[in-house]
Amino acid sequence: MPSTDATRRYDTPLEKGLLAGDIPAVMDLLAAMGPAERAAARPAVAHLNHMRWGLLRPDQRNPLNLREPFDKARANRLFRAIDLARFLCEPDNPLCDYWMHIGIEDIPAFKAQFRPPLSAVPLHKQLYGDHDWHYAYVIHRAIVAGLVERPETDEYIDALFYGDLRDESNVVLKHVDADPGVAPSLLKLFEREGTSDGSFAAREKYCHDPELYWSHAFLTLCERGVYTRAQLLDKTLGALACDWPQFKSGWFSRFHEQLRPAVDEMAVQADRYLALCHSRIAPTAGMALQAVAALYKAGRVEGEAVCEAAAPVASATAKAQVLAALELLGQVAKNEPALAHRASGVAVQALAHTAADVQKKTIAFLTTWGLDEGGQELARSYLPFVSAVNRPALAQLVGEAAAPWPAETASAAIGATVAAPPRPISPLDASRALPPMEHIPDLIERMAYALENPADIDEWERVAGALVRLAPIAAADRPAFLALQKRAKKLEWTTKPLGFALTRVMAAALDGEDTAESAMAMPGEAHIFVEHFIVPRTRGLIAQALACQGLTPLSTPTHLGGFIDPRELLARIQAHQQAGAQAPIPEQVQALMRLVPEQRDADAAHAALTEAHGIKEPDPLVQALRYALGDVGIKVPQDAATRPLFLASARIRSPHADDPATLAAYGDLGPDGPRHAQLDWQVQTETTEHDHTFDDFHITHEPALQAQAHSQPHHVALALCAMHLTDRPRWAEQEAHIHFAASLPPSGLEPLLAEATRTIASNLDWWEAQWQNRAYLDLLLEPTTPFTPMARLLLAVALAGKEPGQTALAVDALVLGVQDGRLDITSLGETLARLWATPLVKGPRYAKSLTAAAQAHAAMPAAVFALLCAMVQAPASGERKDLAPLLELLLELRLGHQLPLPAGTRAALAAMKLGGKGKTAQQQLLGT
Repeated sequence: MPSTDATRRYDTPLEKGLLAGDIPAVMDLLAAMGPAERAAARPAVAHLNHMRWGLLRPDQRNPLNLREPFDKARANRLFRAIDLARFLCEPDNPLCDYWMHIGIEDIPAFKAQFRPPLSAVPLHKQLYGDHDWHYAYVIHRAIVAGLVERPETDEYIDALFYGDLRDESNVVLKHVDADPGVAPSLLKLFEREGTSDGSFAAREKYCHDPELYWSHAFLTLCERGVYTRAQLLDKTLGALACDWPQFKSGWFSRFHEQLRPAVDEMAVQADRYLALCHSRIAPTAGMALQAVAALYKAGRVEGEAVCEAAAPVASATAKAQVLAALELLGQVAKNEPALAHRASGVAVQALAHTAADVQKKTIAFLTTWGLDEGGQELARSYLPFVSAVNRPALAQLVGEAAAPWPAETASAAIGATVAAPPRPISPLDASRALPPMEHIPDLIERMAYALENPADIDEWERVAGALVRLAPIAAADRPAFLALQKRAKKLEWTTKPLGFALTRVMAAALDGEDTAESAMAMPGEAHIFVEHFIVPRTRGLIAQALACQGLTPLSTPTHLGGFIDPRELLARIQAHQQAGAQAPIPEQVQALMRLVPEQRDADAAHAALTEAHGIKEPDPLVQALRYALGDVGIKVPQDAATRPLFLASARIRSPHADDPATLAAYGDLGPDGPRHAQLDWQVQTETTEHDHTFDDFHITHEPALQAQAHSQPHHVALALCAMHLTDRPRWAEQEAHIHFAASLPPSGLEPLLAEATRTIASNLDWWEAQWQNRAYLDLLLEPTTPFTPMARLLLAVALAGKEPGQTALAVDALVLGVQDGRLDITSLGETLARLWATPLVKGPRYAKSLTAAAQAHAAMPAAVFALLCAMVQAPASGERKDLAPLLELLLELRLGHQLPLPAGTRAALAAMKLGGKGKTAQQQLLGT
């Protein structure tokens, strides 16, 4: 029986030395070996290198038979020993490969024992190797090894950002121990902004061991006397004065906090702290203001200078900084009464802050310390812009009546909009039609656009349909496609599958090529991906182009969003019948999936159904079309050949319910087969063994997914459900993929919207940039997307997002949904309330998003007010948190627009037990 990793014996001295991480012993053993012995040892060394992480597993399956948890020091020695053996036993390795991995502390011993000869290849070429990053990771080791003198170049300084935070003993302090001469160069890093992945902040972002931080290294070197505190403070303030982007500047602000400079140390740099209060980087200005406050308290700066420094901070957007500026100005006014009006004149600027509590504190400050004539005039100019709850107090302070809000006009416009919302637009509205392309120049121009903008699926489909209809392209027109053919050579299936697929259709139309089978590889079968739908769709289009019948594909959309007018589909079916052409079954299925349900455009459905009754020749596709449009006289056949057609028709006939006839004929095939997908959701909070808490969002569904959803691609709805409802991460999705998946069943987006909600909810705090997720929200912006339960849930989750651009799309979707009559405010309020009771979302984020929505249109204040009322009235399924910001917004809308508080909302508010700001807002609401 062959040995396994767990039973294999490691008896040779070299293996024992490697497993023990005994680097001196490994060096001695390899130094005593000749070339042949080292070559013989290669398999054992390669084996240990392959299973290096398994060697440290704390169970019986590893040769070390460890019982204790993972030991970083042991791993450090083990990995260094294995890398040393690899280098010496494999002499063909480039020199840079070893220097990139060698422990910095091992270099002197290695140099002394092996005296590595200099290579004939120039060292700088070895350091670069095949990748530029070799230089950054290797240069300092090469200097320690004596292979190169220290360069005096910017490139060398920037390279020091890299390679110094790895666990394998490659830390800053050991670099300095091995080469004290590097210390001045490290200090120069304070003068470098660095790159997106080469800066102090970037190098520490993914490092979770504080002992490996750059900040820890500099503070330790300061304790050792390598640097002085004055040096580090000077360099830190100099870097902050550069106003680098906040991500990079933030490291220096944090490092300043770790330095904890005393007042005497800061007094030397007083002018720099005063200047940094004017920084455009919020953390920098906040840090500087704290320093100025400490200096003023110690009498090291003048009150006039403090007022000047506090001015830009008083008008900042960061709430904490504005409040800190007010506190400091209050100290100036108290200590130096002659400067009270000067301090008040600066504090007036805080009235521009959007937070009502900041405005309230500012008014209290101004009331206490008074205003001169100029200050009164400035404060008066803010009167129309402060919140309604603070406007009376400010009006009294400046001696005027409160500026009336134009409530009558706004309320009239709001009432008209809310009382009679417009009827949602039909997907077949004339403004959304996609006219077919008839001329080659138009086709070439639009195809060039489609290749550069693969997310525009409507144009992709329009171009593909034109290529099929115009195939074969006449010889006289083919030279016009040369530029497109040249562009096609640069597209790859793995990176831009939709653009690549379109070029395959073009090749079929131009040259009769059918290369889809070999060029477009299907993904593995473990999961369903969008490529599982792109490939058969493209192959079907290619087959029709090669047939050269001059027919428009049945499944080419007639309107934006992937929709097909049933009247046009019927005309295409008749054209195929007259030409004696039989479209492939997947093509017929896709055409049916893109129909508009009768409930969404009854006129088009009835007209098509009337005309279909006149077709005497029996045709399964026509029968399926009639069934999809609601014909009660169609009996669902049970044969396997027509089952895909009637499954597709069932989703159009009964888009939001089970379809009894197909359920009786075919049984339960899973969600969005004969049975409609019933979707729900839940949030589960999990705590890891390291006390990290995660709020996981899960979509639940009835009925359960069936195995055949993976194996029967003709059942498009079933397969799409299997793709969208599988609870797995989809980080690699492209924006174009999302739009393509949405175009396949444009009337059945619930599973896709469920996937969208789960995906955005899993990254609500934007711990990883996923820009493609915005494509999900694009669907809510379409006037033909109804706000179904999953659409409302997606909107509710996205309104609580952290990333500003993504959240702005959610706000736009809310505004458009109200304006075009698609969104039911009460239903959305209930969804928001249920989500609000979970730990997934935060009240302040909802308040910020809803405030932005209320300011977007004249109709929105009343809509947001009604939404907040619905949220408050909805029965709570759990403890609601962060109530204060939302109740403050409700109060502001109530007062500012003279909106009546519904009795149900008043009763729900009265039953709440609140404290702090929430209680204050509650009392004011109930008292109005």
